[in-house]
Amino acid sequence: MFSLSKILFLALVIGAVWFGWRWYNRVGAVGRERLRERERRGGSGPSSATGGGSPRVTAEDMEKCPECGAYVAPRSAVACGRPACPYGR
Repeated sequence: MFSLSKILFLALVIGAVWFGWRWYNRVGAVGRERLRERERRGGSGPSSATGGGSPRVTAEDMEKCPECGAYVAPRSAVACGRPACPYGR
């Protein structure tokens, strides 16, 4: 009924589950710590809407380039390569 191979296999399965569970919890703890660190770094910047909350991403309206017709964000636009491009920097 109970053989040595069955008992060893059961011990191996229990050990694998135990170490797998410990690894899973360790990975989760590291992930939570990284998230806290990212919130600490990002929450104190000028893009923060509230004092201690997460940083707020603001939307920027796109404008059509009069030279090439492509829609670009004015603050982060780069030149399209044409000589009359208003975004040439």
